[in-house]
Amino acid sequence: MILNVDNYNINYIDIGTGEVVLLLHGWGADLNSFNSLINILKNDYRVIAIDYPGFGKSDKLNRSFSVDDYCNIIIKFINLLNIKELILIGHSYGSRIILKLNNKDLNFNIKKNVIIDGAGLKDKKDFKTKFKIIVYKSLKKICLILPITKSLKNKLILHLSNQFGSSDYKNSDKIMKETLIKSVNEDLTYCLKRMKETLLIWGNNDTVTPLWMGKVMESNINNSGLVILNGGHFSYIDDPITFSNVIKSYFKING
Repeated sequence: MILNVDNYNINYIDIGTGEVVLLLHGWGADLNSFNSLINILKNDYRVIAIDYPGFGKSDKLNRSFSVDDYCNIIIKFINLLNIKELILIGHSYGSRIILKLNNKDLNFNIKKNVIIDGAGLKDKKDFKTKFKIIVYKSLKKICLILPITKSLKNKLILHLSNQFGSSDYKNSDKIMKETLIKSVNEDLTYCLKRMKETLLIWGNNDTVTPLWMGKVMESNINNSGLVILNGGHFSYIDDPITFSNVIKSYFKING
């Protein structure tokens, strides 16, 4: 299905009836990453999953977005569907949107949240990572003062970015790189105190958003609980049976 929001064609699915559950995917993924979760929920809930602009089958971005820009798209999307109350489930980057939405004055009610291996907290960088950043910034400064053309400087800086950046960064185009930078540099710890009821699900071997982030969220979000799965950043895929049991229990689904 397609819904136009702010001149972006948004691809989404809308299946089932009952309470609304909106699924928000992670960076580099799309709504299909939630297929197993959709199958768990669809017989008992109205499940909606979207591709953000710049992802999946939705339109590409024509400028870089911040997390707030994505929130505004989601808010307008929800209003266009005339939804008054919903439950939010987000994986990784989707957590950033959930954290922000819970801190905004909305004309609809967020009943509760489920965050899976969520992003939004500033990472504690080890020595190796800090050293890598220092080397990158130093080489970038050298490129800027070299007596070469601006075009060649830009190519060298892009090459450095691709060499030192994360896999998500390397696999993104220019606009999406700028969007990712805006997101990862924003610490959303301040959002935790205003969160509604939240179930946190985390992989014990998550190296992208490590388990300590889930523990910080649990200690700062009132009425929250943390379930630890045997897996990495996609813990819901790595440990599907435990994940399914947790979701069925939380959403009171029989069978």
